[in-house]
Amino acid sequence: MKKIAVFASGSGTNFQAIADAVKKGDLQAEIVLFVCDRPGAYSTQRAQNEQVPQFVFSAKDYAGKAEYERAILQRLKESGAEYIILAGYMRLIGPTLLKEFEGRIINIHPSLLPAFPGKDAIGQALSANVKVSGVTVHFVDEGMDTGPIIAQAAVDINAGETLDSLQKKIHEVEHKLYPQVLQNLFYAKMVRTKVYHSSESGGANMNKRALISVSDKNGITEFAQQLSELGFEIISTGGTKKALEESGVPVIGVSDVTGFPEILEGRVKTLNPMIHGGLLAKHGEPGHKQQLEEHGIQPIQVVCVNLYPFQQTIAKPDVTVEDAIENIDIGGPAMLRASAKNHDYVTVVVDPADYETVLSQLKETGEVQKETRRRLAAKVFRHTAAYDAMIAEYMTDLANEETPEKLTVTYELKQTLRYGENPHQKAAFYRKPLGSEFSIANAEQLHGKELSYNNINDADAALQIVKEFSEPAAVAVKHMNPCGVGTGENVFEAFSKAFEADPVSIFGGIIALNREVDAETAKKLYEIFLEIIIAPSFSNEALEILKGKKNLRLLTIPFEGKKKEEMRLSAIEGGLLTQEYDLFTLDNAEVKVATKREPTEEEWKALKLGWKVVKHVKSNAIVVNDANMTLGVGAGQMNRVGSAKIALEQAGERAKGAVLASDAFFPMNDTVETAAKAGITAIIQPGGSIRDEDSIKKADEYGIAMVFTGVRHFKH
Repeated sequence: MKKIAVFASGSGTNFQAIADAVKKGDLQAEIVLFVCDRPGAYSTQRAQNEQVPQFVFSAKDYAGKAEYERAILQRLKESGAEYIILAGYMRLIGPTLLKEFEGRIINIHPSLLPAFPGKDAIGQALSANVKVSGVTVHFVDEGMDTGPIIAQAAVDINAGETLDSLQKKIHEVEHKLYPQVLQNLFYAKMVRTKVYHSSESGGANMNKRALISVSDKNGITEFAQQLSELGFEIISTGGTKKALEESGVPVIGVSDVTGFPEILEGRVKTLNPMIHGGLLAKHGEPGHKQQLEEHGIQPIQVVCVNLYPFQQTIAKPDVTVEDAIENIDIGGPAMLRASAKNHDYVTVVVDPADYETVLSQLKETGEVQKETRRRLAAKVFRHTAAYDAMIAEYMTDLANEETPEKLTVTYELKQTLRYGENPHQKAAFYRKPLGSEFSIANAEQLHGKELSYNNINDADAALQIVKEFSEPAAVAVKHMNPCGVGTGENVFEAFSKAFEADPVSIFGGIIALNREVDAETAKKLYEIFLEIIIAPSFSNEALEILKGKKNLRLLTIPFEGKKKEEMRLSAIEGGLLTQEYDLFTLDNAEVKVATKREPTEEEWKALKLGWKVVKHVKSNAIVVNDANMTLGVGAGQMNRVGSAKIALEQAGERAKGAVLASDAFFPMNDTVETAAKAGITAIIQPGGSIRDEDSIKKADEYGIAMVFTGVRHFKH
């Protein structure tokens, strides 16, 4: 049985509520002393009626606060009081009592602190035109109503509310709340915060509670303010709590809920049964309800959490491992997952875009629809899975793991697509967070209609080829294969060569250029029906010219942007294949001339161009070209000589004196013979066939120079 001293200055209604709760057994305490600073106050009569010993004094009879508090302290010690309970006591507690009863002085205040401290809190709330005020039970410290909050109760302020009507509502809540909180405080295992809400009948019922802790503070103060106006008690942490307080939103700290301070530099604050019990409890389950009441835990109905900015942190060029590790959120994902699991009872919001939906449904019906809660829960699990995937990728790279036992990847939706390869196939375009900037996923569209699935695939193929060139180059692509590649002294010359390479297939194609598009080049591009033009930039004149075609898509890509080595992912039914991108070039190869004749300087230039292009052509792949442009491309045939015939036929008379590139070795000498008869003078291929000698002899027979690279470039 706790021994308490109750202090009051006025009519003593809160003293009476405490005394009544003691008599009923609802508050297991003994009032051993009543203290009043106003002789003749009605509260003294109440104490007399309850036969409680009194100490009544007038401050003017003492030299100062310290002197009368010493007199009070003497009576407190004589009575054996363990706690001081302020119940309308209108004097600040001084150092004498604070020191002796540290952590054991409790007060009730008629507002939702920290809003409206001090005198006339009810009048302050009315003057501020807030829609919700209430009651706060808190520990007393040296400030005015600044001590740690134990519990709060929200009270709605209705239209036309008067000082008398609001005062009556608040007093009714105080009289029920104070004894309940004291009972919980005295006999719980730790200090526990409970929040109550006034019902229409004036009773004290458990209030709705929202937990808010966000790194992305976009729109959060408006969201929290409206939740508060809807009767939600807001609990929060750290920077979010500070932001809400500065905006005037009533808020209580998580530490006040848990009864435990934030520790380890904030690493541990919400990992506590007082939080997770409130998140995971089944509200309709009697056993859960009993355990919540037993441990003083209040359910949480709304959770708004987003996570430490791990992605933004590791994107910084000078980020340290220590900074990255510190931005791995632990408590946030735990709260999100708990709330999402319990979405039958909890609305969990991770995206500011969903604030308005939640608020509108709460305003309309008082609750968030089940379908919405489930949709938001699914978004949470996607969000935390993506967050963990990004951390896993970072840590895997840090540990130099090349083939981890589990592969976790995450992508963000860039756009939904009208359809896939064909109109009956659904499709979407996703972008890899922190992926290579030099990619279609990071392109800026300046003009034209929306990209399609096939557009994106073809555009990527064109970009991968044009990446191979440092000199001005132009690439035309159809169905992910190059139909024309040209180089020159400038972009106009390069595109002219690419067009000349295959003026038929380029119709409806994708063009990639590695220099700014000028007006002269734009005029030539305008003459042709094209789907997309990709370039690092367009001059103002070029842009005006090309915008004359309504549907022509114009894309810019940061050619000087960050390039990141990534794995290429290929989906198969029920699985996934991964491999490095094919970045191998002639600079990496051990090139050798296999034939008697070496290539001329002009042939060497042509062979290098052909080798850059052929690795981007579907296997079996053959490219016929001269030093500045492709002349014929054979792609995707079941045998190599078939691809050679297609490429040579396309080149026609231009094959005479040209070179030929093959993505893989020749299994027989028939490709060499076919090339020789068409007039090819030099060949570049990987070599490595058990019948290489047959091909070498055939090349020597026709006087062809043949170069082996030692590396194949299959592209399936």
